[in-house]
Amino acid sequence: MKRIFLAIVALCAICASASAQDTWFCGNIGTKLSYSKTDAQGNQGKFDYIIKDKVVEGGRTTISFVVVIPGQQTTNVCSVWSEDGMYHADASATLGQFSEGINASGTAPVLPEAPVAGQALADCAINIDALMLSSEYKKVKFTREEEITVPAGTFKCWCLEYDVTSKVMGLKAENHVQEWLAKGVGDVKVITTDKRGREVSKNELVSISK
Repeated sequence: MKRIFLAIVALCAICASASAQDTWFCGNIGTKLSYSKTDAQGNQGKFDYIIKDKVVEGGRTTISFVVVIPGQQTTNVCSVWSEDGMYHADASATLGQFSEGINASGTAPVLPEAPVAGQALADCAINIDALMLSSEYKKVKFTREEEITVPAGTFKCWCLEYDVTSKVMGLKAENHVQEWLAKGVGDVKVITTDKRGREVSKNELVSISK
């Protein structure tokens, strides 16, 4: 269960807005976004997001997607949403059915659809009682706009940065995250480093297909 959460947590700072043109996450039904993940030891893995549905109700847009993890046969439907010009991704929604019975609570950073470089955003936290896991997000802000090239291509992105303190079964880790987000796509690249600046993990968008 811990592996499943860590694979999904990359999603936690992806935005979804009220229109397909403005969203920070892919809203095209049937699209598959494939990612690679590399840890500090050079071990590689992969996971996919497949867009399942997009529902607009009043001022709220909800995007549902399936998380596909190699070796995990369960089909897990998760969701993010946009409302009042802000992205929301709480722990229960972004974990989908994996949240059942583990008492997941809290939210990832709530992000504006129209970012301003250097604007301080609210601190937040996620807790999963059954895994004895908690993550606190602080110093959250969009720092810059730039082009990023990954295996899937070159994208115009905003870089979201934050400090995250995680505790798992009593073990504590303090890391810094840089997350590049592209409109209509979502996560393009995520780099996590420790307090000494050493790379802990890297996620990259490998392909977009339908």
